[in-house]
Amino acid sequence: MALNPEKIAIIVIDMWNFHWCMTASERVSAMAPRMNRALSIARALGMQVIWNPSDVVTAYSGYPQYERAIAVACRAVPQERQPLAAQFTAPAGACMCGAGLHCCGNYGWDAMHPDLAIGSNDLIASSTDEIYALLADRGITDIIYMGVHTNMCVFGKPGAMSSMWSAGFRCLLADDLNDAFTAYDPDKSYTPDRGTTEIGENLLKAGVQSINMGESFRSAGLWKPDTPVDYVRFTPWGKPQRPYFIETSTVVTLTAPWLEHAQIRYTIDGSAPSPRSSLYTAPLEISKTLTIRAAAFRKGKQVSLASMARYVRLPPPPPLPDVYIDDLPYIPNKYTQAVSTCLWYPEKWKSFEKKPLRVRGKTYAHGMGFRAPSSVQYELKPEYKRFVALAGVDENMVDENYARFIGMQSSVVFCVYVDGVKMAESPVMRLSQEPWRFDVPIPKGSRLINISCMDAGSRSLLDYGNWLNAGFITGEAG
Repeated sequence: MALNPEKIAIIVIDMWNFHWCMTASERVSAMAPRMNRALSIARALGMQVIWNPSDVVTAYSGYPQYERAIAVACRAVPQERQPLAAQFTAPAGACMCGAGLHCCGNYGWDAMHPDLAIGSNDLIASSTDEIYALLADRGITDIIYMGVHTNMCVFGKPGAMSSMWSAGFRCLLADDLNDAFTAYDPDKSYTPDRGTTEIGENLLKAGVQSINMGESFRSAGLWKPDTPVDYVRFTPWGKPQRPYFIETSTVVTLTAPWLEHAQIRYTIDGSAPSPRSSLYTAPLEISKTLTIRAAAFRKGKQVSLASMARYVRLPPPPPLPDVYIDDLPYIPNKYTQAVSTCLWYPEKWKSFEKKPLRVRGKTYAHGMGFRAPSSVQYELKPEYKRFVALAGVDENMVDENYARFIGMQSSVVFCVYVDGVKMAESPVMRLSQEPWRFDVPIPKGSRLINISCMDAGSRSLLDYGNWLNAGFITGEAG
């Protein structure tokens, strides 16, 4: 397939910094190093790179790459061909994490992935008219598409494959730099990698050819096999700042689709993977909290970047309390009694924003809404034997345009202290995750209990956390 670099544009669709599905989000992260290398070579050859982040394009207001693009004189887009008749056959669900606790939808991304390198001569645009004019002005005839998600945004967004195909351009899919939104079913050995391959085959059947950017540049002597650019991929894929919660167990699949003849080695003890680490031969069944680290090796040499995934086993659901904390007075902070504006006081029976207490689609009658960082303190009575509660990020922000631009911002950690000693702590909690479960024994003779809602390191005004059905089991019940 002959291609003239000066007649080629590469259009990168979306590649956002967040997705409601944590596996989808991490797969974008995994593509960034390979994409950076491919685009660097493409620019050196004279190819025009156009970033099309659609929803978040205005986040680049003031960037020269964006301001140059929107200054173009738009023109009507011709219809040179019939619409691209692609029939996508891969299964697609609400989430690519599989059959466990699925991720709930929101539009929380607010930019492209921060690891992506935007070139000084690149362009950033999103509308079909803008992109067509930019291509026509430069005499472009061929477009290579990269990004996510192939069967959705790469195919159908403004300026994406279907519209430019109809306008008469030859459209190609970079098969090593796209990802489809499909499904994960380990019982049938169906992974997101397999789904992406299937979507590529569907496009090929419709007339869209594919090109492997790494192999093409390697064949031309431009892609040197030096620094690794690929990660071992996990499905499902959680991270410490967004862990994947396990109710009882989950099956984890590791893949390295662009590293032929490589062995995947992994550890679960916190150590870095080496050629002597456990050899991955089949999906792993996980039933406890752990971190998996993995890398690919060929003849004893590491040929991938080191990657990791975090899985957290949920505790058993606690019983309802006999005494709810929202029915009790808390001990006022001595300083803020004088300067009340120095503390974000929690709201009883509602969220911090004075809305219903809601987490993961369920509304609670009992609880307190916090903005992190803040805490409250209670006097313990002799009959209080255990503190029980659920805790999660408040979900009311989803009501306004699916939490567009803000859903990724909320991240909190919940803690319980008794007489100044930490007794329990949640993992990092994110929007729409299953509430964390607390069931904390209270040592005999204890005087005070503090419950806190901390930020998870990012300190956002959107760090709204709810303590739900929180309170005490008394001696009579326990």
